[in-house]
Amino acid sequence: MTTIEQLNDWLKETEDLHLEFKEARNAYSDANLADYCAALANEGGGKLLLGVRNNKKVVGTKVYSGTHNKLSNELLSKLKIRIDVEEVIHPDGRVVVFHVPSHPIEQPVRSTGKYTYPMRAGESLVEMDIMTLKRILNETEPDFSCSTIPGLTISDLDSGAIQKLKDLWAKKAKRNDYLKITNEQMLSNLSLVTNDGLNYACLILLGKKEIIDRLLPDAEVIFEWRQDPKKTAHDFRKSWRAPFIFIYDEIWETINSRNIRIPLQEGLFQREIFAFDEKSVREALLNAVTHRDYTIKGRSIFIKTSPSDFFIESPGGFVQGVTIENILSRSAWRNRRLAETFEKAGLVERSGQGMNDIFEITMKEGKGLPDLSKSDAFSVRLNIPAQVKDKNFVLFLEKVANEKQVILSFEEIYELEKIREQEVISNAEYKKRFLDLGIIEQVGRTKGAKYILSHNYYAYKGKIGIHTRLAGLSRNQKKELILKHLTTKGKGFSKDFQDVFPELKSRDINNLMQELKRDGKVIHEGSKKSGYWVLAEGN
Repeated sequence: MTTIEQLNDWLKETEDLHLEFKEARNAYSDANLADYCAALANEGGGKLLLGVRNNKKVVGTKVYSGTHNKLSNELLSKLKIRIDVEEVIHPDGRVVVFHVPSHPIEQPVRSTGKYTYPMRAGESLVEMDIMTLKRILNETEPDFSCSTIPGLTISDLDSGAIQKLKDLWAKKAKRNDYLKITNEQMLSNLSLVTNDGLNYACLILLGKKEIIDRLLPDAEVIFEWRQDPKKTAHDFRKSWRAPFIFIYDEIWETINSRNIRIPLQEGLFQREIFAFDEKSVREALLNAVTHRDYTIKGRSIFIKTSPSDFFIESPGGFVQGVTIENILSRSAWRNRRLAETFEKAGLVERSGQGMNDIFEITMKEGKGLPDLSKSDAFSVRLNIPAQVKDKNFVLFLEKVANEKQVILSFEEIYELEKIREQEVISNAEYKKRFLDLGIIEQVGRTKGAKYILSHNYYAYKGKIGIHTRLAGLSRNQKKELILKHLTTKGKGFSKDFQDVFPELKSRDINNLMQELKRDGKVIHEGSKKSGYWVLAEGN
């Protein structure tokens, strides 16, 4: 809460990029308010004071009297940032104070006023220039994992963990001579120590348990197993707070001890899929450890498993710039030093590609798509299905790949999975390739055309009826139904045929009628708007 003393201190300062005075005795437009708040945010945050002249004299203001408490919510809705608003009763008059935070990293604040992305230029507002916009867009979050820890020494590290990391690093690099270098040199080569000291990545990977307990107790992984996923109480629970280089394998072994084998039979040959795929689980764990927000206190990484699901939750929302929609195409790091060390140690093949691997494996195993929809600004929540939903999809893809001698990319498998789930496919390149390979079929001819997996897939699945339902009536069958309607009813209006074919658009129905007209089967009588169709003579 701002005191009169604090307000007087601000009045002694000069207006700049972070402090703005406005007289606004009786009125102040919503557009100006949005522009100035957005401009202050884009300059790194500051204060907007209404009821103060440019000469720093308090004159008081009547604006937002009795409604200032609603402004924070209104500005949040408009600008997507929280701005705290308060009124200060100064001896010389009422002052409304707007506490404007800095823009989010990589995100300029868009205004709803006169400007799109306003900024200050002297005493005026202007549209943000390209260089400033690029500077904001190229910002990155501070890397917590490379921050040094005062007082942390090599004696605080677990010697066994250091040796294991050295072994992994030498194996990945195929350099046996790495095994002979000193521990200090290895830590320096992996950037786990700098001239300023050891960093948090070093502590998370190699710190002794008692040191982690004292300096970073939230660097913890908790595992729970429920035989019945609907139960509140867990059947088994274990937690780890130790050098991650040690517990990485142990966590997988604990999960794998409850794994379920799913046999997959094709003719005389049988293979198996496991409920918890090792690569997917390890990648999900590494993602959580790498991308979690370690500055959030009192929260750990949580893994919950059951025969039907593998669920992992890590504190902190998505890294700036990453969303559910672009997570498979956008790579970003919250703890880059940690991610790079995982890659150098061979724990991940390609840093930043773990989520793609999880999606690809899960789809190829016929389990459907992993789900991130429960994530929010405070947690990333990933659910990987453990049960095979459609084993025939797996076998069908393998059959196509073998018969056509093709390799389907991750992007192609992802598009096919969307088609299997009857979602829209928009990539024209994939459509053509899938049609050429006979993997999909087109239903309809116009812009309303849809795509389904081919007849071969449903035959392989033993569900020809589903294919018939999805494909609908053939074009000729639709024409025969129209002629039957006209024979029975005598005439037919456009709305009648829309009732017969609710899945078709009006232009699709019109195309069918025009084809029948060209074939001499029907004629149109009356006006274009209110007319109707009848059978042509001789039909």
